Amino acid sequence: MTVPSVVSTAADQPPTGVAIDPPVLAERLRVSMIHLSRRLRRHDPSELSIAQVSGLASVVLKGPLGIGRLAELESLPGSAATRLADKLEATGLVVRQATPGDRRGVQVVATPAGVQVLERHTRAGNEWLAARLASLSEADRVAIARAITVLESMAAGDPGTAAAAHEGSRAIEELAR
Repeated sequence: MTVPSVVSTAADQPPTGVAIDPPVLAERLRVSMIHLSRRLRRHDPSELSIAQVSGLASVVLKGPLGIGRLAELESLPGSAATRLADKLEATGLVVRQATPGDRRGVQVVATPAGVQVLERHTRAGNEWLAARLASLSEADRVAIARAITVLESMAAGDPGTAAAAHEGSRAIEELAR
């Protein structure tokens, strides 16, 4: 079953009556992200906190990591990154190993169990989201693809590229036609 589109067909025009004032958009986006995150969390097969899943993802995808680099990636103070690594290590998802070439250095490395937990977490969330996206109209899926492109540039800390991302997302729309 496809849900009727809530997106206007004019690519650059918001649907009638939709506020585009940045403070209003910020509030709506923040609240919708919280609600979506909570819904996804209900489908998480692990018992990890959001911070633990994020930390584990950093170690799996960008590791091995020193505690300082983990802190940087997770936007945490060093002591909080140490506690995060401690919790992940206590559950057997990461181990600490000596840093090659630095006798005093220690890095956090994902275990096979940690990789499996992250894969299960990712798969469950992606399956849940894909089922919801499949029920949307093509126009709504194109609108979401365009919005994701802009959100990715914002998340990367370079909102100046949002205009370029918007242009790039037009290619997505063209492919969908």
